[in-house]
Amino acid sequence: MSTAFRLSALQFLQNAVFATSVICLGTYLLQTLGFSGREVGMIYATNAIAATVIPPVVGWLADRYFSADRMLVLLNVLAAIALTACFFVESFAAVYSLILVFNLCFMPTFSLLAAICFHQLAEPAKEFPAVRAWGTVSFMLVGLGLSFFGVENSAWPLVAGGGMAVITALVGLTLPRVPPQPGFNFSMLMGPEVRRIVREPGMIMLLLAVFFSCIPSSFYYSFVNPFLNEVGWSAAAAKMSLGQFFEIGILFAMPWFFRKIRFRTIFFWGLFVWGARYFLFAFARPDNYEWLLYLAIAVQGIAFVWIVVAAQIYVDNRVPTALRSTAQGLISFANQGLGMFIGSWIAGEIVLANTLAGGGHEWSMIWLVPGAVGLLAAAWFWLVFPKAQKL
Repeated sequence: MSTAFRLSALQFLQNAVFATSVICLGTYLLQTLGFSGREVGMIYATNAIAATVIPPVVGWLADRYFSADRMLVLLNVLAAIALTACFFVESFAAVYSLILVFNLCFMPTFSLLAAICFHQLAEPAKEFPAVRAWGTVSFMLVGLGLSFFGVENSAWPLVAGGGMAVITALVGLTLPRVPPQPGFNFSMLMGPEVRRIVREPGMIMLLLAVFFSCIPSSFYYSFVNPFLNEVGWSAAAAKMSLGQFFEIGILFAMPWFFRKIRFRTIFFWGLFVWGARYFLFAFARPDNYEWLLYLAIAVQGIAFVWIVVAAQIYVDNRVPTALRSTAQGLISFANQGLGMFIGSWIAGEIVLANTLAGGGHEWSMIWLVPGAVGLLAAAWFWLVFPKAQKL
């Protein structure tokens, strides 16, 4: 079994765990447990709390002291225990605490696995998109499965996610070792190489843009599935998998895009699409321009891949080998940390403020906020990111 195959399997399993913990969690919390929009926003914000500090710390530990692949195994085992335990509790305090523990353990695995891929693939810029595509395949299949088995408003997806986290740990044990990197020491974090990276205008602007993209993305992961179920769109989770279908195509085409299009243009359109899709959600309904709902979901590939995956590859090309885990932790911090925390808080408050007396929501008003933020972030990035900057 080749290393690329094992890395692809890990991407598949890791994103399956993530999908089971986010796609329908909001629907389960709102409709089954009766939590408020603010409470749902607070629970989704736990992944941002975890990503604010943990990924950079875990990345630094993996670069300096521990084997990255063995840390991946341990964190998945702990995450599996916390996620499975959510099945047995119903109070806000208990659910919040367990999801927080889950995210503290699971969120660092994204940057760890990305760093492992960049260490073990011969040509990461060419091979990583194809390996990462299997994560998208699993996200799509989970969405289809959730609707097929009719469990969108239950806790069973959390149990399934816990089981897949255990399988992820078992597959992780088969990876070649990624030992602490030779020559790494803490002083490198303040050394000339890192100072050059931090002072590079393109890098600073990129991290800030990823930070701003967290606001529209937090609305998507927290409330799109509850919105689609509330407006009566049947098999919402399955239809949301259409976004992952197109995402797969975008991932496989990434090497071609990088050869033909400047990074600045790619990232701009990723931000633009993140925002523009929400205006479609604000306008379209199952009985009124339903095709726009499909379009808003189908652009997921551009919205996600042209921001997150493109940023991972961009940063990897600009850091020393010994700092790869640390650098990927930095991207996780920007993508899933403070920005996602603020985004989840804003999303929860906006949903709460637009809750109707009968229990429904004024979704047209809700979607205007992430739409405007996404378009403003895209315009800002286009103006400030260096035009001559290449991948």
